[in-house]
Amino acid sequence: MKYWNLPEGADATAFDVVVVGSGAGALVGALVAATSGKRVVVLEKADLLGGTSAISGGTLWVANNPYMLERGLTDSVEAGIRYLEQVSQGHTPAPVLRAVVERGPDMLEFAAEHAGLTFTSVDDYPDYRPDLEGSVPGGRSLDPAFFDSNTLGRLKEALRPDRRMPFSMQEYEQWVAFTRFPWDLLKERFDGGLVSRGNAVVAPLLKAADEAGVVLVTGARADRLIVDDGRVVGVVAEGTEFRASAGVLLACGGFEWDHDMAKQFLGGPLMARCSPPFNTGDGIRMAQRLGVALGNMREAFWSPMSVIPGDLCDGEQLGTLLRFERQGPGSIIVDKHGKRFVNESQNYNDMTRAFHAVDPVGHGYEHLPAHVIVDDEYMAQYGYLTYRSGDETPEWMWRDETLEGLAAQIGLPEGALTETVERFNRFAVAGVDEDFTRGGNDYDQYWGDGTRGYPNRSLAPLTRGPYYAVQVVPGAFGTNGGIVTDERGRAIDVDGEPIAGLYAAGNTTAHPSGGGYPGAGGTLGPGMTMAYIAGTELAAS
Repeated sequence: MKYWNLPEGADATAFDVVVVGSGAGALVGALVAATSGKRVVVLEKADLLGGTSAISGGTLWVANNPYMLERGLTDSVEAGIRYLEQVSQGHTPAPVLRAVVERGPDMLEFAAEHAGLTFTSVDDYPDYRPDLEGSVPGGRSLDPAFFDSNTLGRLKEALRPDRRMPFSMQEYEQWVAFTRFPWDLLKERFDGGLVSRGNAVVAPLLKAADEAGVVLVTGARADRLIVDDGRVVGVVAEGTEFRASAGVLLACGGFEWDHDMAKQFLGGPLMARCSPPFNTGDGIRMAQRLGVALGNMREAFWSPMSVIPGDLCDGEQLGTLLRFERQGPGSIIVDKHGKRFVNESQNYNDMTRAFHAVDPVGHGYEHLPAHVIVDDEYMAQYGYLTYRSGDETPEWMWRDETLEGLAAQIGLPEGALTETVERFNRFAVAGVDEDFTRGGNDYDQYWGDGTRGYPNRSLAPLTRGPYYAVQVVPGAFGTNGGIVTDERGRAIDVDGEPIAGLYAAGNTTAHPSGGGYPGAGGTLGPGMTMAYIAGTELAAS
């Protein structure tokens, strides 16, 4: 274990509050307790701080937030609740949904006041389900301000780095594709220590926690809760007892990297992950030993991904999220039959569920393996991940001058891919996808490109060889099932009673988003809000 900031002569194991995990939610909860005068320690399993939050998109989804209201956008508490009721598909108790919506603005105000963490509303970034009552066309998704990581001082080396260049969501919206990014400018930012996205959320919280006296410990895997007279009073990590007179907050991620848990609980195959490989369900298992109720365990924050060999994190192979690569006009996804089976432009969580369909005859999965297909015009316009038109074809990509040749390379039935592309091309030229309504709502349109000259910015035909294929698999940012909590962030046991001294937030819990995904930031926003609420409870304990 490594203590990053333990004051000389201070007790290393006796605290008021123990927080397990160091992502954005954990740090918010720790900071709330610390600013009220509590002595707080954060225990991080990895050797770096920040968890999945640090390498995330850093966007927060918060209904009726002050940033959108200041810009004249319209929202309300009741609209936010109504929307979440539908998105969560009945998985989340009504008091928890109300707490997420009502207290989200409080969390933002606290973060701004105590950590200097501020945001900009992405005014035209729509909710992921614009068809549902209570959705809004923009403003609930918040983009963090850039942060100078040099101001972290000694803690800069403790922050989990983001290898991507620093840019904002608004800039991504403006530039559309990586081929159009001003890479020299972004490298200048990167070299100067400027961070964006997840790092820009975690870094100011980390700095504020340090200044508030929160003790930060890495290499401290927690594996057992300490109980005294029916109350949780501490945590055992690496054989050391960390005592907590007020209580313990578990905010240490989900279980996506525990392959046995994922296989036993998740409702579909999980073939790629993009989080640091430390989310192995530790917090959930610790709470299970105390009889905690579990919820939402079959769910994850699903996303279509490709696996690029050599893209590693702490020695583990990661998956790469496909966003514009499958949403941009001129791309389609086909299954093992050579047929389209999904709206390629819809939100990643709902879209990936289509990959879970079972083949009742072959006893496998109906649509796997699946591939993204693009043509040479697409490559000239956008490239594909790190590939640019004219480069040598990488090992993870197939290329052929004809659709028939490409289909043979990836094992599709003869004639199927050509038939699928011809049908799709007719839809693209007409501007209406008759099969899967791609481009039929605000969210689909947001990730399109109006410069291609076709009537629907989400659609363009595939007409010019060579053609390319990249395998796409069902992946996840993280799981979102776990400890059931009430609206106060308290862990609830199997009899419906709170477990004294135990709180939980984020992906360690039955996440408030339930079986859905409300919009960009639907992981961090509600998770940080529940951690803020738990922090206020611990502060008053």
